[in-house]
Amino acid sequence: MKKLITFIAFISYVLIFSQKKINQELEEAEKFANKIIENNPDKILHYYKLNNGILKRYYPDNDNYEGDDSEIMMSYRIIKKNDKIIYISKSDSFWGMGDWNSSQDFYFDEKGVLLGAVKKEDWFLENKCARQIRYRGIYKNYGNPKLQRIDKFYNENDEEINLDSPNCKKSKKEALENAEATDKITFRDIESFMNAEKIKYYK
Repeated sequence: MKKLITFIAFISYVLIFSQKKINQELEEAEKFANKIIENNPDKILHYYKLNNGILKRYYPDNDNYEGDDSEIMMSYRIIKKNDKIIYISKSDSFWGMGDWNSSQDFYFDEKGVLLGAVKKEDWFLENKCARQIRYRGIYKNYGNPKLQRIDKFYNENDEEINLDSPNCKKSKKEALENAEATDKITFRDIESFMNAEKIKYYK
């Protein structure tokens, strides 16, 4: 019995240590990406995917896309650290327009393993609950079959919303349905991400 308790305690220690390590790596990746986005946006690599699955690079300052807008399926922003991809953001709102904004941010370690992700969905509600709802799905990869997931909802002032409050109860179903409608995260590394996105080639 004593050996069993010792074994369980050891396993618990290993799991906690592993989670702390992943949290630290994720935090470092987020800080690095945010620093680039805020201070060195010229270091961000921009790509768009056409409806045939081909990925092409574009330069926002030059606005060099000359094709049909309807051919664009998705846009991507990529940040590298030590020449390794550590951040990919994807969005189907290529021109940043419309009432509905949808994007997902993915963070990887330098070996290409997924550390975590943030799903973002913003839509207008225009009622007592909020003028706009901003959904943030926070995911962490602790090596389990399912990613750890925490859902948060904010209003247009970035104040967290309680969906069970009197003003938001009627909007709860819609909010949860919209959260579940986001693309599922089925991959655990960059190569699997490219396969999941059905990207034919990368250049």
